This record gives sequence, structure tokens and C-alpha cells, in this order.
Amino acid sequence: MSRPVYKKNIAYMVLRPYVDHFTRNSYSKTIVRGQENIPEDGAVILAPNHCNALMDALVILRAFKDGTVFGARADIFRRPSVAKIMNFLKILPMVRMRDGLHNVIKNKKTTEDIIEVLDNGMRFCMFCEGTHRTMRSLLPVGKGIFRIAIAAAERFGDSKPVYVVPVGLEYGDYYRYRSTSIISYGKPINVTEFLKTSEGLNETDIYRKLREILKERISGLITYIKDDRYYESKWTLTKAASASSTADPEELLESNQRNIGRLESLFAGSPESAAVLSEKAESFDKRRTDAKVSYFSFGHESPGRETAFRTLAAAAGLPYFIWCAIMCLPMWAIAEYLCRYRIKDKAFHNTARFGTRLVLSPIMAAIWAAVFFCTLPWQYATLLLLITLGSFSRFYEYKNFARILISDYRLLADKKLQDQYKELKEL
Repeated sequence: MSRPVYKKNIAYMVLRPYVDHFTRNSYSKTIVRGQENIPEDGAVILAPNHCNALMDALVILRAFKDGTVFGARADIFRRPSVAKIMNFLKILPMVRMRDGLHNVIKNKKTTEDIIEVLDNGMRFCMFCEGTHRTMRSLLPVGKGIFRIAIAAAERFGDSKPVYVVPVGLEYGDYYRYRSTSIISYGKPINVTEFLKTSEGLNETDIYRKLREILKERISGLITYIKDDRYYESKWTLTKAASASSTADPEELLESNQRNIGRLESLFAGSPESAAVLSEKAESFDKRRTDAKVSYFSFGHESPGRETAFRTLAAAAGLPYFIWCAIMCLPMWAIAEYLCRYRIKDKAFHNTARFGTRLVLSPIMAAIWAAVFFCTLPWQYATLLLLITLGSFSRFYEYKNFARILISDYRLLADKKLQDQYKELKEL
């Protein structure tokens, strides 16, 4: 390391609140649960699921004011200039098996760096699946996180226990800006204690058991679909069963978990019954997609009355929406250009919106401040500037609100889709 990443850095400390501000504003609501599960008496390795590209790291980073060191795939560090930036951001290179066995040896140096980080009281975060996937499931948990934990436990002995803390990341939507996010910390795995009580096990069994425990604990923190078979059908039925536009994110997560458990039992029955369930789910989802109806439009007690109220709210907010659209047009246009034409992996779309806002917000604020204060009395200029600063978030919120409102009208006009939904709810 050119500079130990655990060392305090003035520039990093100054930039952190700025980055955290835009991370927070990427979501309409962020909930943090289970912080009492993070041990204070030892070395802590965070092990989150990886489902939303860079945003996963950003929401975890924001949760700890004193910083967190992350691991990232080693190929990003090939250029010395990029490696310096990654070091500044407290990110260490992790060589994966797919990079070739001759390169995996380099992880020995990284492991030493991580142990030094842990020894100096800072957390290390590693996405234990190795790569991201925008699905309500888990890829196989790799050995890498436990190689580091075991090496640290052997180094520290009884002086400092080593914990791996499972972290569940749950998003209301992977692709839409200003959705919701939940960070859940689960019961930690005391690796030091585990090794003491597993002296009769060989190395393979130790890794297998630790990986099984971690997977089980992460899966209990998220909406978890066990395998990819009938995945889309299970997720469709879960969303239909939990559908409600007014649901609190935590309540929605708990509802999803209950419904997934029930559906897994149904799909575990005979192959014939599973095929019938899948066919009903696919038929409903095809009609819903063709009709361009959102899941948020289902589940209303009085759909007609609630749609009327939302129509009035949309009409009342339209002038402000137009103002926000004008004020954030350059940022919005660049962000959406990147998402539509430059970034193929949709999982990175919210990262692109975040990054665009992070870079351009001070520039746009300076431009509009100059315009307002040069043309208006300072009182009006100040008011307009304060209203304008949140225009990017408000624009996306109103856009999502309008999308769901249009969806509500489409659903009200589609009796067959309503009947299909009622049939699925009774399953």
C-alpha cells in the first residue's frame, strides 16, 4: 500500500459528508436495522449480499462515520493512477479465481493489508458472492472472506476475536432512482470461537460450514428465493401477494419473506402443481407487462377513490414538477443518456445517476445562483435557490408518482387483469 488505508485522511474526511449526502438523496427512504449486532470487542468483517452494483458499497459506507475499507476486483487497479484513487477511497484489490491461479497468490499481500486494517480498529467489507446480481437470491458464498477471517483469527489469537457480520441489502427497486433501501445487520459469526470448537474438522469442512452459516444468516435478512428454478414465477406471485402502494419498506420486506416461505412450499409439491402455478404467474405477468401496469397499482381497498385523490395531488404538484424539470434538465439529460446509450448493465444505472448528480450539482448550483442573484432581489433569489437544490430528487419522485398514477388508470380499465390478480391472491 502506498499509504495505509486505515490512516485518517483530511481530504477523505471532508469529502465523505458530501458523498453521503448524495447517497442519502438517491433513496426516498433508508432504514438501518440490527446495528446492535455489530460487535465492539473485536475485528469486524462485514459480509453483504451484492445486488445493486456500486450503490451497495455506498449505502454501507454511509452507515459508519469513521469509514470502512472495501475489497474490489483486482483488475480495476491495473493502472497506477486508478490504484492511487482506489487507495484514497479505502478500497483494496481482491484477486478472484477467474483471474487465474498465478494471480491469486497476490491476495497474500492484500490479506496482510486487511489484517493490518482490522488490527487498527477499522472494519473491512467484502461482498462474499464475488459479483453483483440484481435478483432476490444469493450466488454461492466464496471462500475468500473466510480465508481472510481465519488468517486474522490465527494472527490475533485470544487478544482480539474476529467476527464476520452478515449484512442484508434490500431495495424497493434495483433500477429506479429514489426507491427505498434497507440495511440489516444479522447475528455475527465469531470465527475465532468457531475455530476453537471445530478442531476435529478438516479445512474443507470448516470452510463449508462457515459458508453455510453465512448464507443462511444473509438469506434471513432479505427477500430470498432459494434457487433459479421458477424464479420469475415465485417473484411474480410474491409481489402480487404483497402488493400495496402504501406499504412501509420494512413491512413489505417482512410480507415478502412470509409469502416466499409459503410459495416455496407450494412449488416444492408435485411437478404438475408447480407447472400450473408457474403458468398462472407467467400469464398474469405477461398481461400486466403488456398493459404497462405497475405492481404498485394493485392492493388498494378503494382503487377508484384513491386514484382520484392521487390525480388531484398530481395536478397540484404539476407546476413544481415543471420547475424541477427545467432546473435539473442538464443533469437529467446526461444521466439518462449514460443509462440508455453508454451503460449496458442496468444494475449500474442508479450509480450513473448518483455519479452525475455528485459531479454536476455544485456546478449547476453555482450557475443558478449567479442567474438568480443577478436578476432578482436577494430574498427571492435565496428562496428560488433553496427550492432548486432539491429539484433532481423531486423530479424523479414526481415522475415515479405520475407513472404509477397512469398505471392506476390502466388497471381500472382492465377488468381481466383485475380478475387475474384476485385469482393469484387466493393461491
